Amino acid sequence: MAEHAWSWHHINTDNQDSIAQAEQEYGLTSEQTSYAKDRFERAHVEYDAPAKTFLMVFNIPDADADAAQEEQHQMAFIIKKGLLLSFGHADATPLITLIQNRFSSVDGFTPYQFLLEMLYIVTEQFMPLVAKADSGRHDIAKALRSKTTRQRLLELSDLETNALYLGNATKQNASVLEQLKGLSIYHSFSESEQERLDDVLIEANQLVEMTQLGSQNLNQLEGTYNNVLNNNLNDTMKFLTVWSIVLTAPTIISGFFGQNVPLPFEHTAGGWLLTLGLALVLSLVLALAMNRYIKK
Repeated sequence: MAEHAWSWHHINTDNQDSIAQAEQEYGLTSEQTSYAKDRFERAHVEYDAPAKTFLMVFNIPDADADAAQEEQHQMAFIIKKGLLLSFGHADATPLITLIQNRFSSVDGFTPYQFLLEMLYIVTEQFMPLVAKADSGRHDIAKALRSKTTRQRLLELSDLETNALYLGNATKQNASVLEQLKGLSIYHSFSESEQERLDDVLIEANQLVEMTQLGSQNLNQLEGTYNNVLNNNLNDTMKFLTVWSIVLTAPTIISGFFGQNVPLPFEHTAGGWLLTLGLALVLSLVLALAMNRYIKK
């Protein structure tokens, strides 16, 4: 695609006045800006050939690389009439700053070339989150081997939630890049633009594979500890069953002596010792019988 004079502008979608000004100044429709404002908009791409307007919604990583990706964040991009417009909430500010620091000017780029450079940077910024999730998985696995606690199991659940959002975000981005190849505008891309799109797609697919592997490992870890907890519960129930049966022996023996019927040795001084002895013997017999039954 040939180079022409064009400009890039970023609009903060948290500022309603900025959005209204962008609609008026750049001739945007309310539908187009609604994509940019919606925090729950799914990543997608479309091209309006008659209006020669390109629109893309792309997932971005959490602004805080130390935080869990507990929700999806998006940026929107519109290309029309010599303009590249990017839209994002406050959480997109670090990305915009990074892009501005890396590229002091858009000279030498076409709007689509610069868009692809931005998408490459966005995709790169997912890597620290994937690495953090992988490190967290190793840490919690080590902690659970040491001691399985409720708090650590909750941390494992949080990691799974994080992996779910991260995996969905990367899958959607890879899908959007594949869809871009099916648009009519793609056939107008220069060879370098097509190659750069392939580079971004390779990075996006690599992210998908990494997040899928992480999710599989987390699922396997969860399944392992579910089995461990179930086995522990079964052992506990077996112990309680044996103990409850063993405790019936003293009740049975003492019950006889509580009735108004004559029993051997009931009036002797050591009768209570006989009662205890019978209770202990019966308890031992029941315990051995139940232990043998459970081990079958």
